[in-house]
Amino acid sequence: MSFKLRLGITIKMTLLVLCGTAAVFAFVLYRSGLSSEELIVTDAKRSAEDRARSVARQLDSRLQTVAKITEIMVLALESGNWDERTLFELIRRVVKDNKDVYGTAVAFEPHAFNPDVKAYAPYYYKAPGGPRFVQLGTETYDYFMQDWYHIPKEMSRPMWSAPYFDEGGGNRIMTTYSSPFFSRSGKDAVPKLRGIVTADLTLERLTAMVSEVRMAETGFAFLISEQGTFLSHPDKSLEMRESMFSLAEERHKPELGRIGRDMIRNQSGILDVGDALRPEDCFLAYQRLDSTGWSVGVIFPKSELFASTEELKWSIIKWAAVGAILLLAVSFLMARSVTSPLHRMAQATRRVAEGDLDIDLSDIRQQDEVGELAQSLTTMARDLKTYIRNLTETTAAKQRIESELSIAADIQRSMLPSRFPAFPGRDEFDIYAMMRPAKEVGGDFYDFFLLDEDHLCVAIGDVSGKGVPAALFMSVTKYLLEAGVGLGGTADQVMSRVNALLARNNDSCMFVTLFLGILDLRTGEFFYANGGHNSPVLLVPDQEPAFLGKPGGPVVGIMDTAEFRMDTLVLSPGSVLLTYTDGVTEAFNTADEAFAEDRLLETARSLRDKSVKDMTTGLVDAIDAFCSGAPQADDITVLTLVFGKALCSKV
Repeated sequence: MSFKLRLGITIKMTLLVLCGTAAVFAFVLYRSGLSSEELIVTDAKRSAEDRARSVARQLDSRLQTVAKITEIMVLALESGNWDERTLFELIRRVVKDNKDVYGTAVAFEPHAFNPDVKAYAPYYYKAPGGPRFVQLGTETYDYFMQDWYHIPKEMSRPMWSAPYFDEGGGNRIMTTYSSPFFSRSGKDAVPKLRGIVTADLTLERLTAMVSEVRMAETGFAFLISEQGTFLSHPDKSLEMRESMFSLAEERHKPELGRIGRDMIRNQSGILDVGDALRPEDCFLAYQRLDSTGWSVGVIFPKSELFASTEELKWSIIKWAAVGAILLLAVSFLMARSVTSPLHRMAQATRRVAEGDLDIDLSDIRQQDEVGELAQSLTTMARDLKTYIRNLTETTAAKQRIESELSIAADIQRSMLPSRFPAFPGRDEFDIYAMMRPAKEVGGDFYDFFLLDEDHLCVAIGDVSGKGVPAALFMSVTKYLLEAGVGLGGTADQVMSRVNALLARNNDSCMFVTLFLGILDLRTGEFFYANGGHNSPVLLVPDQEPAFLGKPGGPVVGIMDTAEFRMDTLVLSPGSVLLTYTDGVTEAFNTADEAFAEDRLLETARSLRDKSVKDMTTGLVDAIDAFCSGAPQADDITVLTLVFGKALCSKV
């Protein structure tokens, strides 16, 4: 009878361990499969987007290099009168010395170069043995009516042409950058068009780079024009003959037309295109070229993407089976080693599991592990009863506090602008900001918004104290500030209005340091008022970083009669205004040294050529590196504003 009981317990323990292990392995297998698939898809999409972006940047770089060469020639031609020999030498040297330039022409207006010659357009292009000369001004080649001449002339600005076959000139499929040049005889004289300078770039040179792109085993890249025409594709029969839209009609796949419209209208993106572009399901990542409006697309097949997932899944199944077998053997041996009667302790354990903690096994007095287990079970039930009661009370209170703090943190984050780039349609300025509280919630804040098409309002503040009270005071200040700006008035008037409202019934004597500025996007005039806040750092091109005056004005929210002063400066193109809270300069390291203003200026100097995002995150990274190992003592908030196109192009 005793043997049968031990055998029953052994089997039950073994089966229980086996079933539990199988359930855990199944769950782990399922979750790891899903997680692996999600990670692989995410990484593959990111890789495809990065690849498309990289190819687009390289193509744009080639195009910009050719455009710059053309503009330099325009400056040279406008600086004086050139004789024929010197002009020929200039054109020939440009073609010879620049590998991306296939051909260059200087096409003059009728009789502009020689009063006796109507059409005069010397053209050099690459050929075996060196640049070869062609005179485009002939009776068989009317360059005045060519798109590369006629359109820039009418538009009075440089531009890239659509791809075309230049019959009679370079005799290649190419795209041409054309820039008008003028005669400037006097200071007040109206410039007169003298002709068009061109630089040709063959599609062979651009498409060679695109054709080298590979994703997985059989993925590929292609290039389409602004009209959706294929400029580069592994299937050479499509190049310059088909477009996304003609292919949609030919293959009876309307989704190709939708894909083409997305690539033409949007700057970048990633699409699940199914089997629209090849016989199997694929993803498509695309990126538009800023110079020409063309789009680069990168295709990668789903089957190759998920092949590694399937391989990983079967590997997990194999090792899970091996682990289950080993665990089964170990469990069986351990269960068989338990020979003492465990029935009573099993019943007591069952009662504990059901919530009955009033058990007593003190009469089991064996001087072995079973006896110790029985006594421990009795003590455990008694202590557990007390612990559960205390834990229930403590857990409920802690969960309530954590839930409230989490909600408060979410609310605070949602109050601050967090989508960047914040104004993707505006190129005369850029802005980026981030806030990292010392606790779950903090008292720092920032804000920016357009008052109208030509005025941008920026603000940054630091509430006294930390935690929930500071967060509440911060939210009130932010909304009063937005309301005050909406009522109109100058920066100092808005500051006074907010101060009066905050000081009213402020029994807690909390206050906020506040910097408020309004930027005229047309002129660069910046009107600002400082309510006891840290002076921003001003970075002007070709000048050392400097603080924007000293901290000025009283703090906001203490005295309702406080007066504030408005100052003005004019930001030149490329100027950067870096605002921050005292959590930046008063960040301490383990040696109790502050980050300080001198280190802030040095960091700003090292980051001045970065984008606004990289400047902001770079400053925070510098603080983290400086304070490595030391806890964050205060909220850290940084807002960076750049004015003018000079630096906006770097973002």
